This record gives sequence, structure tokens and C-alpha cells, in this order.
Amino acid sequence: MSEKIDFYNSLELTLIEAENLISDGVDNSKSMFHTPVLSTFVNETISTRTVVLREFNLKNRTLRFHTDSRSGKIQELKENSISSVHGYDPDLKVQIRLKGKTLVHINDEISKEAWAESREMSKMCYSVKDSPGIKISSPEPFDLIKEEIDIELGYDNFAVLLFSYDSLEFLFLKGAGHRRSLFDWNSSQLKSSWLIP
Repeated sequence: MSEKIDFYNSLELTLIEAENLISDGVDNSKSMFHTPVLSTFVNETISTRTVVLREFNLKNRTLRFHTDSRSGKIQELKENSISSVHGYDPDLKVQIRLKGKTLVHINDEISKEAWAESREMSKMCYSVKDSPGIKISSPEPFDLIKEEIDIELGYDNFAVLLFSYDSLEFLFLKGAGHRRSLFDWNSSQLKSSWLIP
């Protein structure tokens, strides 16, 4: 974020700042937006977890995450795709909240392309013997030893989550006065508004 706060009193510049912060989170592992929180519904409760931002498509307003296809969130999203993404950077004092839907991609062109672009270290995670979240008596049998696995077989357990948002809320905390704004694409055109922080 630039030292001069150009976006402080401009909705247009605030949206650009939000999009830049999300975009930076893809490759900048030190960005708090590199590991946002994805929330989904489980019946009438909410399930929340940290995910790694792999791609941001500004034109389509989509964020890409990777996960194990055996994880509980897959079924959650198939039953109810409504979800939200949240990120907060305490140094920048910026919170971004996104609302939308998440679609699951398993063994299709989107997942194949994402797998091909993934690093070997990331691929290893999908070679774990059983489903994430299963209770076990000891963690050691599930340790991944590179020499003992075929990393490419992990693709069978690989899934891509594409989160598309139609609402972006931006909050900037500042001693002289906070700024909160909402950007909504639910209608045919973008609607922008200030909110009381």
C-alpha cells in the first residue's frame, strides 16, 4: 500500500486498492491476503478454514484455491455453494470481505491445468493415505516420505475451488477516521457505497 492514502475518500480508488491487495496475495507469501479465510455452510452452522490464494482473476472476480478432494468441504460446497472469503492485514489495517459462491473442480480441465502449474512440494500434500480430518491413533504412519510416494498419483485427491464474488466490503482503520465501503455486482452494473464503519 502506498504511503499516501489516495483511496481514503474515493470509492473508485478504494476498489482498485482492494483488487491490488488481493492480486498481490497470489505471489506474495508475506501478504496476509495470501492466506485468507474461506467460510462455508454445514447445514445451519458455519465452517471456516484458512486457504492459500493461488490465482486471482480480476475480470471474472474469481479466486482460486486448492484442496484435497476427500475433505469435508467438498460435500459442503456441493450441497451449498454460498460462501465468503475474509482477509485482514494488521499492519495495513485493512479488512476485505468477499461474498459469493464456490464451485468445485475435480478431474477436469481446470484441475488438470492447476495441477500442472503446482510445485512438487504442494503436490506431495495430496498423497496422504486417507481423508483429511479422520481420527487416527498416531500421526507417524501418515508422514510423507518423498522417496516412498509417486507424487503424480496425488492428482487423484486434488481439487480446485473457484470462488466467484458479487460483493466486496473494504474496511480501513485510521485514527483520523475509519473508512468502510461496499461494492456490489448483484445487479447489471456495479453499485458502490460508503458505510458507517
